Amino acid sequence: MKTQWQPLIKPSLLHAITALPDKEALQILSKIDLLTQNPLPDGKQKKQLKHVGEKLYRVRSGDYRIFYTFDQQCVRVLTIRRRDEDTYDSAPNIDDDSDVLAYLAQEPTDLADVAPAGPHQPDWERIFAQTTSKPLPEPITVELLNKLGVPPHYHQRLLPIKTQDELLCCPGIADDVLLQIDQYMFETPLSHAMQQPDLVLNAVDDLLRYKEGELLAFLLKLSPEQEKYTRWSLQASGPMLVKGGPGTGKSTVALYRIRSLLEQWQQASKPHILFATYSNALIKSSEQLLQQLLGKDAQCVRVQTADKLAYDILHQSGQVKEITDASELQSLTRQAAAETQPEGNLLQQQAQKQTLERMGYDYLLQELNSVIVARQLSSLGEYLATSRSGRKLRLNATQRRYIWRIYQRWSELLLAAGKETWQQRRARVEELAEQSFLFHYYDAVVIDEAQDLDPSLLRLLIKLCKTSNRIFVTADANQSIYGSGFTWSDVHQSLKFQGRTSILRANYRSTGEIGEAAYSYLTYGVLEPEVSERIYVNNGPLPDVRTVLNSHYEAQLLASFFRKASLNFRLTIGSCAVLCPDRYAGKAIAAALNEQGIEATYMTGQDLNLTRPGVKVLTLNASKGLEFPIVALAGFTSSNYPIIPPQASNEERDELLARERRTLYVGMTRAMRALLIVLPPDPQTPLLQGFDPTCWNFSGRI
Repeated sequence: MKTQWQPLIKPSLLHAITALPDKEALQILSKIDLLTQNPLPDGKQKKQLKHVGEKLYRVRSGDYRIFYTFDQQCVRVLTIRRRDEDTYDSAPNIDDDSDVLAYLAQEPTDLADVAPAGPHQPDWERIFAQTTSKPLPEPITVELLNKLGVPPHYHQRLLPIKTQDELLCCPGIADDVLLQIDQYMFETPLSHAMQQPDLVLNAVDDLLRYKEGELLAFLLKLSPEQEKYTRWSLQASGPMLVKGGPGTGKSTVALYRIRSLLEQWQQASKPHILFATYSNALIKSSEQLLQQLLGKDAQCVRVQTADKLAYDILHQSGQVKEITDASELQSLTRQAAAETQPEGNLLQQQAQKQTLERMGYDYLLQELNSVIVARQLSSLGEYLATSRSGRKLRLNATQRRYIWRIYQRWSELLLAAGKETWQQRRARVEELAEQSFLFHYYDAVVIDEAQDLDPSLLRLLIKLCKTSNRIFVTADANQSIYGSGFTWSDVHQSLKFQGRTSILRANYRSTGEIGEAAYSYLTYGVLEPEVSERIYVNNGPLPDVRTVLNSHYEAQLLASFFRKASLNFRLTIGSCAVLCPDRYAGKAIAAALNEQGIEATYMTGQDLNLTRPGVKVLTLNASKGLEFPIVALAGFTSSNYPIIPPQASNEERDELLARERRTLYVGMTRAMRALLIVLPPDPQTPLLQGFDPTCWNFSGRI
């Protein structure tokens, strides 16, 4: 019989299915199969639950009840609950079965099971005040662990656990194992299940394959808004651009676009497709998702960072140079400036020296790398004509001539040292691309998070694609490293998106409270912030801001926050992350959390391992493109952040603060369910100010 409704499932269902005995699991799968054919209530087996805000339904399956919702296209299976005597011990005056199930559908009142607070209803005081954890309803035994398929090497650590808090914070255990046991011990509140992402169930038998370990994961369901952008025609006249804020699913759309391309081609010879991005953190997850999406066709796709592609081209041509480190680069910049004498009359020379003093060496280095090199300005005339978008310090023609001469000497010094900057490498490889075997090699190129790539890298990726109408680009609508006056067509004449640009507006990652709070912080002090429609799928408590006297109290606060927030949201400690300003603060926080009994690991972007148990501690810059259910921004009490050169001009200071404010905004938007900002007392920098009390919950000092 042809299925009328597409089956979608929630992660809570997967946990429940895994814990079921085989006989009951087969019975439940048969009921789910029936739901995909007809989920309409029949007054007997299938009923709508009364006294529940959402249109919620249940279907009987022996001693179990399957909860679901449906619309005209899809049936969403939320979770399974066992019906037994203990279930109804606290039910008030319930006789009819449908009323019983309506009662069960309401959320428990225990703090560990409450749904996230609604808009403008911060619940953090209760969360932080919570001191007890629910005891496990039954002991953890070897028999139970074997039943749940828990690997034997975890048994010794799990057997002594007596409470839910101990379980969710157990060190050294994979998150999926802890959640599996928690799901067995405690039922998932339906409000939690409803806010979980939709997963695509291609066939009901796939649930059995998942239970038996043959299938490791399910793909996310795209929204109708996202779906239409994956299917843009191959007959388009030029490249396509999808923009969106954090959490709108741009990267997921880009991956599904690849599947759409392969479906549209349907040719005997397999095409070559490149999926390129900026961050190493996205490579492994993108490869895994493509494997699920494409199966054996995943071999047609290369997933790689743009910098790794650049290195491969240079390596093939035997022209790899060492990248100069930060301290040596600073030294060479100072030397180039010292050896470049100002020109003109005495007054002009004095003005040029004052310009250099106002800029400072950090700002000068950014000018050389990000404006001249990254934009591949090859002559003084081009530099004089460029708009320098996003740079606060204005430079007249005389000042630019002086900086150009410093740039020429700086380039000579780097050449003599046999080294180069990242921006120089990228610009150089773009010029070599036409001699590479990768030139026009790919039938399609999908570029994710394009706003983070230097213009030279974008030009390189364009040269690797056979035709410009096979280029698909995603970019963040709220993040532009080039400034408002620098257009895509300035990067390359092929990047003209007229009529082929769309914007994703719905945020599927962060709650509305987190998204709006982060946006209010980003636009703090802006006279006329950009007016844009922002849509959120989920809600929760307001994000919290707290001040601490020192790093000792900061560690105590973070440990308490992670323990209580993970328990409140029925998540493991492994779902938590600390984002900090630099690696020194990150290493110190990780060590301090371990002393507090919270397993934590500092990770760089290169050694990132999201499957590792415990709290992930990363720098703000390394967190881009990632997401975590529970996030804290911390490390500002022990860090001189941001570092502003003593002689920085007002323009340089404003530009640096604007850039770092955007960095903090990106960090805030990594949070999905809960967000905490930890500040030093009376922060002096405007970067740690601008928390609107209508969007943020302010708590006391620790």
